[in-house]
Amino acid sequence: MLTREAAPLRAQAVKFLRDKIVSGEYAPRTRLTEKRLEQELGVSRTVVREALRQLETENLVEIAPNIGPMVRGLTYDDVVHLYQVRAALESAAGRLAAEVGSPEDVGQLRVLLDKVGAHGQDADVPELVQLKNEFYSQLVRTSGNPVIGEMLANVQARISQMRSVTLSAPGRLSTMLDELGQVVDAIEAGDAARAEQLCRAHVEAAAAIALAHVAGSADQEDD
Repeated sequence: MLTREAAPLRAQAVKFLRDKIVSGEYAPRTRLTEKRLEQELGVSRTVVREALRQLETENLVEIAPNIGPMVRGLTYDDVVHLYQVRAALESAAGRLAAEVGSPEDVGQLRVLLDKVGAHGQDADVPELVQLKNEFYSQLVRTSGNPVIGEMLANVQARISQMRSVTLSAPGRLSTMLDELGQVVDAIEAGDAARAEQLCRAHVEAAAAIALAHVAGSADQEDD
């Protein structure tokens, strides 16, 4: 239940629901009934409706005919388009980080990558996603371009369900650490072109896993 904090109740409700969707607790196609959310959040139906409308504009919620609000799922094309944008944003951040990143920021990038490696084997998927989020936040800070971070946050929220799939794939953790290690090496060396290329390759590897999963799910539904 939400508390009476300085932030408006609508903003709290939006964050609460967004976090539930991004974490996977509210899975794709989950119905978001207003009455249940009123009780769960302890707010009025007006606040719930405003929050759902906000999340609809973020493409995290859809209003299904004869069903009502529900967590939006991803089609194959959605996944293609989202990973294309993610690749463009992360590769731009990698290039800028290599060009303008301060030694302190680049050093912190290495620290956070080591943290992912140290905790990765024992971490569950939500924790691993959080560790990677910290790494990406630092990559954006190192790039000096906060707009990339704002745009990337929206993309990451929309493909949150796919991140759990990709990080759970057999052997993905060790491969991911190797990919990001090469990215940090390139940034430390100030090699902007290589950092950009490696960031794109890292995202494309994740995209291949996500697309295979979506295609397989679609085949099962057709059977």
